[in-house]
Amino acid sequence: MWTTVLDSLIDSAIAVPFLLAIYLLIEWLEGNASAKARTVRLLNGKLAPLVAGGVGLIPQCGFSVMAADLYCQRYLKLGTLVAFFVATSDEALPILLTNAKTVGVVWIVLLVKVVYAVLLGYLINLFDRSPMADSYRLDDEHGCCNHELGEGHKRTFWGFVKHPLLHTIKIFAYIFVINAVFGLLLYYFEQPITDFTSRLGAAQSLFTALIGLIPNCASSVILTGMYSGGIVSLPAMLAGLVSNSGIALAILFKQKGQLRRNLLILLLMYCLGALCGVLGWLISLLL
Repeated sequence: MWTTVLDSLIDSAIAVPFLLAIYLLIEWLEGNASAKARTVRLLNGKLAPLVAGGVGLIPQCGFSVMAADLYCQRYLKLGTLVAFFVATSDEALPILLTNAKTVGVVWIVLLVKVVYAVLLGYLINLFDRSPMADSYRLDDEHGCCNHELGEGHKRTFWGFVKHPLLHTIKIFAYIFVINAVFGLLLYYFEQPITDFTSRLGAAQSLFTALIGLIPNCASSVILTGMYSGGIVSLPAMLAGLVSNSGIALAILFKQKGQLRRNLLILLLMYCLGALCGVLGWLISLLL
């Protein structure tokens, strides 16, 4: 049990450098109008889903966490957020690459996730008419552009790193708690989940997509483990990996007053994962 808690702490700590770097970059952008304008155009422009699909493939859920935080501040469109989530590989790619039985399917997983992510990103953005914010707020209550700090304080090193650092610490604490809770649940119920999934046959994708929604990197570990053990098919594993976005969904639910929106995104991710698995299963029948 304590090993699971330690693993949760390590997994959460791995995301810290990525989050801190992103928030420091955003803090710098707040004071650089031209660079900020280019970044806004990139994240909300025509290339946004393509960028999200590419960056999301990096085996680190810190990017999906960052995307969820940016979306909560209305800095990303929904399609771009979904592209980040769908492309996120978390622990799956390293596990597949280090297993002789699964290394041959890595290219399939990469291709499916990035193409699916980019296509969905562009499609969903066509229908997203939500207004975008013209500045990003690091502080949940006031925002970095509303810190009411003096000009001199902003120029100091501490004045520059204070709010990104505090924001990173808050997100890290939240990630660790969620990781530990779900890690312990999976520790005690992994075998029943595996046994149940093995008996589902063609309906495996409907259940593995549900496993993928668990906000913990252990879900991708379980999915890849079940595939390498012959318990689930490749389409079923893809269903779970598509719906999986690491800890990012929990970051969405952290925001108050947006329960309906977050539940819709949760349902959307499940449906997209299940659809991917079912389509993959139908294609496998034709081949």
